[in-house]
Amino acid sequence: MIYRSRAWILIVTISTVIAYQAQAQANLQAQLVLTLDKAWQQAEAYNKEVQLQQQQVVISQELVKDRQTERLPRVMTRGEYTYLGALYGYEPKKWLSNPESVPVPPSPHVYSAALRTEWDVYTGGRIKNQIETQAVNAELEGQRLSLTREDIRLRVAQVYLDLKRNLVYRGLTQGNITESERRLRQIQSLYKNGVVLRSDVLRAELQTSRQQLLLTEINNNITLANQRLNILMGAPEEQPNAPAEDILPATALLTGSYEDYVRQAQGQAPELRVAGLQTRLSQLRLEGTEVIRRPQVGMFAGYSYNFPNRLTFPFVPQIYSFGEVGVRVAYNITGRYYDRHAERAAELGLERQKLAEQNVLDQKRQEVKTAYVRFQETLERIRIAQQNIQQASENYRIVNSTYFNQLALLTDLLDADNQLLQSRFDLITAQVQAATQYYQLQKALGTL
Repeated sequence: MIYRSRAWILIVTISTVIAYQAQAQANLQAQLVLTLDKAWQQAEAYNKEVQLQQQQVVISQELVKDRQTERLPRVMTRGEYTYLGALYGYEPKKWLSNPESVPVPPSPHVYSAALRTEWDVYTGGRIKNQIETQAVNAELEGQRLSLTREDIRLRVAQVYLDLKRNLVYRGLTQGNITESERRLRQIQSLYKNGVVLRSDVLRAELQTSRQQLLLTEINNNITLANQRLNILMGAPEEQPNAPAEDILPATALLTGSYEDYVRQAQGQAPELRVAGLQTRLSQLRLEGTEVIRRPQVGMFAGYSYNFPNRLTFPFVPQIYSFGEVGVRVAYNITGRYYDRHAERAAELGLERQKLAEQNVLDQKRQEVKTAYVRFQETLERIRIAQQNIQQASENYRIVNSTYFNQLALLTDLLDADNQLLQSRFDLITAQVQAATQYYQLQKALGTL
């Protein structure tokens, strides 16, 4: 029985360990599958800002259909019942002092039921202007949706890169802490043998403590970046994410000149399309002010039943019906004069919007130029950072060797260690900046 109990305990223990390792491996695999494209897809599907703008697009499309119904005839029905009380007549100049009751001929009950149809045949272009205006508004909201998506994609890329950078920082810092602990053990051994002073041990311990504090700060940055990324993607805040791509994408290359990129931005950037559509709206507002100068033509038809017959005198207590068909023509004579201020305001609004469109183009050229130049600058930073790592590594190797041969001070060794870690940080930072500028350039071009 004792052996069976021990075997059962061993089996349970092994099963628990295997299950834990399988779960840990599954969690690790879940973290490693997050690519930037997947993060973009999830953000476009679940981000609240994108969803709000999508709903606005649907609303604008429904308003287009609502304006189109203005072209259809309007059919109305009406029913009415009235009870007439007793009539009172008064002699002149006596008012209420001598009222006389007068019977209501021929009945106190009045009924009416009617069906009427109206159709605006010609409105001077008002309905057409309203439909086109709402259609342009719908297209404008669609471009704003594209702009929102690109903005979200850029923000996701920035947070994704920030998370990736801090994860690399953590790996470098953990490796540096391991090296510092190994160096501390060597210094403690030298101190025990009387080779170095107690101050060297304290400095080495202080260096390790600082690096552990730096690791804590990096872990906190990872937690915050992970939360921001989850919120942008519409995912649970505590969902762990591990970027699975390199910091600088392989496609991060400049394949054209600045002028080539400006021409590309003019044809694809949503901001310029939004500005152009806003100019078109200003033109439609100006055209809308001309509607009041034109005549309005409409058709109408109706049929009704009424009681009593009031078409004769005296009234006859009978139900009668009649139908009508006609054409209505109206023209606002004073509209030409009263509307001139609104027309002038619309003209000024169109001129202002054209100027605003040119201003957007200038800002777009500046945005493209900034991203273009900064991206080239960050590529140079990467090259210099790689050289600095080689120099810092060689310097650390030399100072480390000379210190343990009693030919250098511990402060020189710690400075060399800090310089090596900082140079590695600088390379990662330069790569993140290059990737960020590349995505900003793509957003400026309208291709992100």
